[in-house]
Formats: sequence, structure tokens, C-alpha cells
Amino acid sequence: MRGRTDWMMLFPAVAAVAWTFGQDAVAMALVLVLPVFLALDRRTAASPPGAMMDRRMSRAAVQRLVEDTLQDCARRDRTTAVLHVQVDDPHFADGDWTADMGERIMDRVTQRVSSAMRGQDAVTRVGDDGMVVVLAPTRRADLDVVMNIVDRIQSAVAEPVSLDGRAVRVQCSIGICSEAMAPARTGAAMLAAADCALRIARRQGDGAVRAFNPTIRSQVETDHRLAGCIEDALAGGEIRPWFQPQIDSRTGQLAGFEALARWHHPELGVLTPGQFLPTITSAGRSADLGEQILKASLEALIEWDRAGLDVPCVGINVSLEQLADPRLAERIIWQLDRYDVQPPRVAIEILETVTLRDGDETITRNLAALRKAGFRLDLDDFGTGAASIAHIARFGVHRIKIDRSFVEGIDGDSARRTVVGAILGLARSLDIETLAEGVETPEEQATLTEMGCPHVQGFGIARPMPFAETIPWALALPSGPAESLRLMRPQGSA
Repeated sequence: MRGRTDWMMLFPAVAAVAWTFGQDAVAMALVLVLPVFLALDRRTAASPPGAMMDRRMSRAAVQRLVEDTLQDCARRDRTTAVLHVQVDDPHFADGDWTADMGERIMDRVTQRVSSAMRGQDAVTRVGDDGMVVVLAPTRRADLDVVMNIVDRIQSAVAEPVSLDGRAVRVQCSIGICSEAMAPARTGAAMLAAADCALRIARRQGDGAVRAFNPTIRSQVETDHRLAGCIEDALAGGEIRPWFQPQIDSRTGQLAGFEALARWHHPELGVLTPGQFLPTITSAGRSADLGEQILKASLEALIEWDRAGLDVPCVGINVSLEQLADPRLAERIIWQLDRYDVQPPRVAIEILETVTLRDGDETITRNLAALRKAGFRLDLDDFGTGAASIAHIARFGVHRIKIDRSFVEGIDGDSARRTVVGAILGLARSLDIETLAEGVETPEEQATLTEMGCPHVQGFGIARPMPFAETIPWALALPSGPAESLRLMRPQGSA
């Protein structure tokens, strides 16, 4: 670009010399041609970012792009920002998944994001489901400005995509690093920082946005640290379940426990799933973790029986990665045979989004085999996805777990009561049980009981606790009607 601009500056001088020597025709041609060349020069200067919007670029190429932008910013006293955009799993209103749909969705989404940006901003594909947006040099790229751009991007992504008559909805998580936020003023540093922010955003769920800061860098460094000791942690039993009670709100009796993984790290202390599950998933060890939690939960059932406790069921969370294993059902059934535990005493907890993938033959086959063997199926975080009544019925769900976002403050919020009442009515009409998650106050529990929600779970009843604490807790559980729950002192550790 610099070379083209220098040649353009020669045109007036050449025209003046030609005119002096009487070359009127040449001078007139130069005068007419000059605006054309200037227009072409401007168009060429603006075209590279636009030309990149539909291209899949390597990380090295994107890094060079950011470096070039930073150099341009330095020359012009401007600034920039990098946004790493990751498209989350699609939600299907109807139809099955086909192999090429992901690529076609990304093509549409990339085009939409490009249209939402300024002409000079660069939008380029990275990987199978990601984009990097590099802002052209601008006067301001503080968080307020960048968040306005984020809103435009997420609005563009959220529009339904129509493919072969199927309506597909997607969301995107975004990691942000402006030049001012970057740990160093280099392309590599800005890209790495945006990656860090995206990784933390994806932990928070679909549609989350995070901007890079030193805390995020510390979290990612911890991730790397954990990645190096997963093998030893699994082999040494550092990762094991804690158990959170579930109570029958009508009788006050124990309805079961949910097994929740905890990593007892020798240096970092007890880590919750949000702190280590992404690392486990990235390492491809979700199946090993699931098997370890299952074994420990079956051993817990046996010990509860020996202690004379009536624990009807224990809930085991099964991830999408585990469900993609064609032999998952066989492995789980084999473990129960080994421990001589009956399938109805184990609830397989799946996320609501899993039911949207009913076209996935492996998942459908696994769930059908587990249901046929007698396992219970619990649909977790109900209300946060887009599952239809048809999906719930097709999968043969035994119980839906109402997400905590509908439970919080329900005693004083008529809108939440209306939503939960509708969910309870739907469940009753389908002959499906319900459990309310995230119950934290006696008032919330009382309201849910009055509305007819049979099971409750949450910090207001008990926090997740190590196995050793479960038997004393259960033995101290008040007997009698649910009113006694109001007098309970919440126990457990975290």
C-alpha cells in the first residue's frame, strides 16, 4: 500500500511537466486518470479485511494480521482490539443433524458477522467453529466501545439459520483483548489473551463474554497446571464424588443424593467442577472421570445400605462426550452387575441440550439401552435450553430438574411462580416427576411445596458433602412432614 501511495503523489508533478512542454493531451489524460487510480487505491487499501472474511486462516496468518494492525495503529496514533468468537452447539427446532450442516452454519454466521462490522475490520474463520475479529485502527477501543461491537456480533449470530427447511439457532461465546488489556503489544500476546478470555467465557455457558485481565491469565495458568497432573489425580483417587441430598418436599424424607465431582488437589485444595472439568474434557478424560464417579457412587450405595439408610437413588451426571461413546450403556450396566446394584437406584442425569440431538444415533442408542435396562433418566437444568415436549417424551425422561434460575426468589416473584407452575403442569400431564434445584431459603422450599413440586435440592437443605459426612447427616434428618425442613440447619462443605 505504501508503494502505491508514493506513485500517486507523482501524478500531479508529471502532469505539470507535461503541460509545460505542451503535451496537453498527456496532461489531460493524467488529470482524468488520476481520480480513477486514487479510487482504485482506496478500494484496494480497504479490500484485504473484507477479502479475509470468508477465508479460513491459520493461527500464524491471523497473528501476522494483528501485528500489521498494531504497526498501523502505532503510525496513526490509533488502537485496536481482538475478539475470539466461538459458536456454541446449535439448537434445532426440528430435523436431524447432517455432516455438512456445521460448515454451512458457520459460513452463514461468518457472513452475518462480517456484515455487522465496519468495512475495514477483519473477520476470519479459525478452526471449525471459531472466528477472530480484528478491529481496524480506531480512536477508541475501550470496553464500552468493544461491548457495543459484541452486541452486534451476538445479535447477528442469534438470528435463526434456515437450512433445508430446518430452523437452527446458535449462540456464541466471545473472548476480548483490547490493545490496552494485552500483556504485551504483540500479535501473539493479544491472540493468546483473547483465547484465555474465551476459555473462561465458555465455562460460564452459552453466550458468555469475558475480557482479558490478570485474573483470567491466572485461571488459565492453573488450567495448564492441572492438565499436567490429571493422570496422577485419576489414578490416585484425588477426584471423587461429594454428595448433595435431595428431599421429598411432601414427607421430608431423603429422596436420594446427586454425585458431584470434586478434585482434592494436594496444593490447590478442593476444586469444584467449574475449575477442572474443562481441563478434563480438553484432555479427553471425561470417560475415565465418569467411570470413577460411577464406581465411587455405587460403593456409597452399598455403604448406605449397610448403615441402614433408605437411599432410593443416586444421580450420576453423564456428559455429551460420554454419551458419544457407543459402548457407554454396556460399561455402566457392567459396573452395576459387578457391584450387584439394581438399575432403578441410579439416575442418569443429562443436560436438556442433549435431547436436542435426537438425530445422533449413538446418543439415542445409549439412552434407549439405559432406559430399557431400568435406569432412571433425569433431565438437568430444565428451562435453560430449547427442548420441546416431543423431545422429552421421545427420550422417556423420568424426572425434570427445574433450573435454579426459576427457583431463586420464587416466594416473592409472581412471574417465576407462573413459569414454574407451567413446568409442573406439563410434568404432571406427561406423568413425569419434578425436582427444584437451587433451593436456598425455607420460604422458597415452602412455596415449591405448596405448588406441588415433589422434590427439592439446594444449599438451603444441604451443600454437597464428602461421603463420610452423608451418614451422620442422613441419620440426623428430621422425620415427619415437610414442615420440619424449615427447622433444618444446612450442612455440608461446598
